[in-house]
Amino acid sequence: MARIKHVNQDAHQIIDEYGRTRFFHGTNVVMKEAPWYRPFDWTPGVSSFGERDVQNMHDLGLNIVRLGHSWAGAEPVRGEYNQTFLDIMKKQTKLAEEHGIYVLVDVHQDVLARQFCGHGVPDWFVKKDWITGFRRFPFPQKLKPFTTDADGFPSPQSQCNTIDWSLSYLSVAVGNAFGRLYNNFDGLGDAFAAYWKKLASGYVDTTNIVGYNLLNEPWVGDTYADPALLVPGVADRKNLEGLWNRASKQIRTVDNDTLIWFEGATFDVLSGFNNVPLGDGSKTVHSFHYYNPPQLGPLKDTLYNRQKDNVRLKTAGVLTELTFWMGDDKQMAGIAEAMAATDANMVSWIGWAYENLYNGTSGEPYSELQKHYSRAYPAAIAGTPTSFGFDATSGIFKLNFTSNPNIGAPTEIILPTSTFPNGYKVQVLPSGSLLQYSPDDRTLALFTTRALKEETQISVEIS
Repeated sequence: MARIKHVNQDAHQIIDEYGRTRFFHGTNVVMKEAPWYRPFDWTPGVSSFGERDVQNMHDLGLNIVRLGHSWAGAEPVRGEYNQTFLDIMKKQTKLAEEHGIYVLVDVHQDVLARQFCGHGVPDWFVKKDWITGFRRFPFPQKLKPFTTDADGFPSPQSQCNTIDWSLSYLSVAVGNAFGRLYNNFDGLGDAFAAYWKKLASGYVDTTNIVGYNLLNEPWVGDTYADPALLVPGVADRKNLEGLWNRASKQIRTVDNDTLIWFEGATFDVLSGFNNVPLGDGSKTVHSFHYYNPPQLGPLKDTLYNRQKDNVRLKTAGVLTELTFWMGDDKQMAGIAEAMAATDANMVSWIGWAYENLYNGTSGEPYSELQKHYSRAYPAAIAGTPTSFGFDATSGIFKLNFTSNPNIGAPTEIILPTSTFPNGYKVQVLPSGSLLQYSPDDRTLALFTTRALKEETQISVEIS
């Protein structure tokens, strides 16, 4: 596999070691409770992550997985890392590599901690006495605090089923805890950064690591102490930017090359960051999500805004979460529209989430989701892309790009066998400008012929 090296700050695209522009289609694999990793044994509908799973992903045509690396699983005792857990994550990452799949290392969280019916940080992070009296969790979503055990965890756990998890971010306790992380209270920000140094030291020489996603869907902070944080963009520069720099500095002490992926607040319209982590857009990627709500309007509007962010911050952006589960007709139409929009804007995407692909009873994939995962797309382009798109109705894929004669590696187009069961026909203009080779059953490699000594506009159509 080619190492991912940097971002082209003019084209706002990810570049590999051969100089090719890279695109990614993939899925999320995250375990939100102990043991904090998905089982290796095939378990459809629950989500495993073993040999059969990575083979399934390969067959679907996917080339990236955003793999959750839970801080809670890695550091159960402050300052003491669980090497067994970290070795399991590395083993799963290696499985992905063996099937041609890149891994985005993701420190995942939702509502931060088990004390708040969520997950993410280790159990030692949140202290029971931070918030007292009636303002304890989940106030103000409920006026009466949850009963807890001696360690501050809701007891009984069933209380968590009585609240909306997404509204829990507005609780006094959750905002307070995020504020302490951002303010480095008791060295908590340093501990977060130290965990990232630990992860990076383990992955620095791993070929299929596409990047380090610093933190999933970070909340804006303590909105009761600073209500202005609820204004889109404010928290990015006031809180998130500092923590991202803190973690990135630690990463760079052991790994100077791997791209650092950073997120803004989930309800941003335009990013509020003054700069990317450590100021180098060639070594960062803006990781963003699309759900409606909190996003307003269609995905194409969000992609337009993210492109404006890319230009201002001089980096690239990747859609690392979007709806990819079964729903009503409107939702399924929305997924189809999202696929067309990402193609039209030449944006990579990672669907949420792998376990949703399968019917837990039959063990078979939902055909409607399978067809969206199994789209044709260019995984690598030996030049500068102008446009590409796949029409799921006609089964026709089109790519236009300007070749770079200095790139010796091929353009690679992913053509899943489930989408092209009877093979395919390739048309290239100018005729004879590309040589065809199929290194495996899902990939068409197109090498620029030696006759092309200069940059050339090339079009490819596959049907």
